[in-house]
Amino acid sequence: MTERFTAADLVLSAAADDAEDLPRRLCEALCEGLPVDGASLSFLTDTPYRQLLCASNTLSLRLEELQFLAAEGPCVTAVTSGEPVLVSDFRRPLPRWPLFEAAMQSELRQVGAVYAFPLSFDDKVFGSVELLRHEPLVLDERTAEQAETAADTIAKVMLPAFWQLLAHGELPLWEPAEQIDTHWGTTHQATGKLADRLHITPEEALAHLRASAFVTGRPLPEIAQEVIDPPT
Repeated sequence: MTERFTAADLVLSAAADDAEDLPRRLCEALCEGLPVDGASLSFLTDTPYRQLLCASNTLSLRLEELQFLAAEGPCVTAVTSGEPVLVSDFRRPLPRWPLFEAAMQSELRQVGAVYAFPLSFDDKVFGSVELLRHEPLVLDERTAEQAETAADTIAKVMLPAFWQLLAHGELPLWEPAEQIDTHWGTTHQATGKLADRLHITPEEALAHLRASAFVTGRPLPEIAQEVIDPPT
């Protein structure tokens, strides 16, 4: 962690240019300014319409996927409560998230700590920032405050893009485009297709996709792709 610049300073620096990889640059700024090994950023985290914007590495991506799959976990709780959720030792039992804990036990053994923060404006939460460490760590008060300030800064930076998503159903052409589309276009296209096929609501269709991914242990986007383009 740099001593000269705070995480919020680094976030502002990353946002200064109109970069095609803005979400990724914001996640990198968080990892540079805070004692963490991975970061992710999403909109509408606690809804069926969740939009992943960036996960800085494979472990961060899987952490996000499993929480979306289980519809619970640190970032979901941070959004629903509007408060930071700091899990300083991720290897202890997590009884508040039983489905998520069952899904993560075999896949997230490298995660030692998770810190999740809501993105909000005027007390309305529209997304989340999630940080992870390989080793457990209790954040001291100063570091926790810096992390929360950085999340607040990201909320201000990303708010215009959120309004664009609500108004037009689309985002800027950010990189990594494949990661963003996979966790938006593919899953939601499959949800609509399955809903039409089974004559059920989109929420029920997403529940079917989630259940299939949970039972098989496969990534949700992979299950969704097979609905769109069934294997021959």
